[in-house]
Order: sequence, then C-alpha cells, then structure tokens
Amino acid sequence: MARSRVRMPSPARRPPADAELHARLSARIEVLEDRVRRLEVLVRGAAVSSSRARASGQVRRKSVAPRVNSRPRPRCPGCTLELPPGRRGEECVWCGFQFEAVRPRKRKG
Repeated sequence: MARSRVRMPSPARRPPADAELHARLSARIEVLEDRVRRLEVLVRGAAVSSSRARASGQVRRKSVAPRVNSRPRPRCPGCTLELPPGRRGEECVWCGFQFEAVRPRKRKG
C-alpha cells in the first residue's frame, strides 16, 4: 500500500510576511521615483542646451532669460510623472490615472 506524503513547506521557502513585502516594494518604488526625477532633470537640461545651441546659430535680437519656475510642476499620483502644461483633464496623459480617485493635496508652503 502506497503512503501519500504531504509536503510541508520548509522554513527557508516560506513566503515573506506582508509587512516585509510592503517595505521592500515601498523601497523599490522610492528608488524608481528618484530615477524618474533624475531623468526628467536630464531631459529638461538637454532640451534647454539644444535650444540654446540652435539660438546661438541664429542672430539673436533679444536677450531672453530662461524661464525658471519657483514651484515644481504638478505630478500624477499614479505614475509620478510631471503633468504637461495647460489645463488638466480628468485623467493622466501618461498612464490614464483617474484624478477623481484621490483628493487634491494641499500645497506645501
């Protein structure tokens, strides 16, 4: 007669606790958000330098100072990318996040 054995998961292979999993995912999200912000700064800097290079090849009539925003651009709470200038619609243009799903944040300062 064959005996059926029920295998119990070994302690080394047990799934991580919810709190541990949440902490690891939160840390990864923070790192990714930081990388996105750094990439946005690089892209913005490249755009400014390329526009300056194009302008230096032409005769400049006016000295135009680059526009500096004192306030950071609003970000989508779903994908954390900067929202484009202009009127904000009902959803994010990048990821489709519905803005109605969250309350508007109070501005710092």
